Amino acid sequence: MAENVLISHLRKGDFSRCSPFLEKALLGGENLVNFLNDLLYIAASIEGKDNEMVHPLVTMNCIKNIIGDNKTNPSESLLLYSLHLCKERKIINYNDAIQKKEIEEGSISSVFVGELEDALQSCDWNSVDKLMPSIYYVSDRSRSIIDTIADLGLQNIDSNIVMIFHLLRAFNFKQKKSHVWTYACLLVNKIKSNSLPKPNSRKDCAPKDFIENIAGEKDVQKLVKYAAVSRIWDGDYVRLRSYRREISSWLYENFSIATENNMKDTQIKNRQIDFISVAEKIILNGNSYNMISEKINALDALRYLNNIGCSINIKSHVDSLLKNE
Repeated sequence: MAENVLISHLRKGDFSRCSPFLEKALLGGENLVNFLNDLLYIAASIEGKDNEMVHPLVTMNCIKNIIGDNKTNPSESLLLYSLHLCKERKIINYNDAIQKKEIEEGSISSVFVGELEDALQSCDWNSVDKLMPSIYYVSDRSRSIIDTIADLGLQNIDSNIVMIFHLLRAFNFKQKKSHVWTYACLLVNKIKSNSLPKPNSRKDCAPKDFIENIAGEKDVQKLVKYAAVSRIWDGDYVRLRSYRREISSWLYENFSIATENNMKDTQIKNRQIDFISVAEKIILNGNSYNMISEKINALDALRYLNNIGCSINIKSHVDSLLKNE
């Protein structure tokens, strides 16, 4: 199936031809949704760099979330930066590679998902690379391959949670079948960077049990991870029971259940934060992709914590993000 026009322009680096799509996206509605979904897909196709703490897909999904605060009059500067993310980057055509493999091999043999799980668990990457195309085609190119990889990846939450959450949300935005393979490849490449520990046992706890406890948390990256596990916990996934097993174990190891804490004044201040404006300032004042992406990622997590009424001084964290350091 031929790619749509915007994705084709982005792959070729022909950004001058992207302007009409940007203009339509600024009108909101379905044009905005399609524009963001295409940018998410291209961001998932970008080859990561060793010195990058945050992959462009994560940054793009954070921007998509923040833009959602005003979908009728979307931020032009945030949409422009979304296009900028793709500039001068190597964009991998994962779909082209899998289509060639299908033609070369003719037919794909049946395999069990358990074989892929075993290969991922043992970090047998050669077997993973051989099994993934078979699972992909046997499942009729369904999202099940993404869910399987995410399930195993959550055994190492500290390393993988940010990518897993944002990748799942990015794919869920439109759930295009033609995008499955690209998202699956990006996720497995992330998981390859660290070995997977054994599965953990479930603990009798949930993210809500710790929401008051994190009120005094100073480490914004810990808040980012807490926000990610909380959002997955409340999501609608086929493997949610397994996801929750790993999340509960991580929460149990990293937080203690809190006592009641009253911070109503802080919550009132938090409600006054314009997260779109903050994101625009971060981009305007940032002097590197790494600085901007890490701050945008943190801002998106703080926005979520604010939306669920978390008793945390979010304004203080936001003020820190706006410091040019």
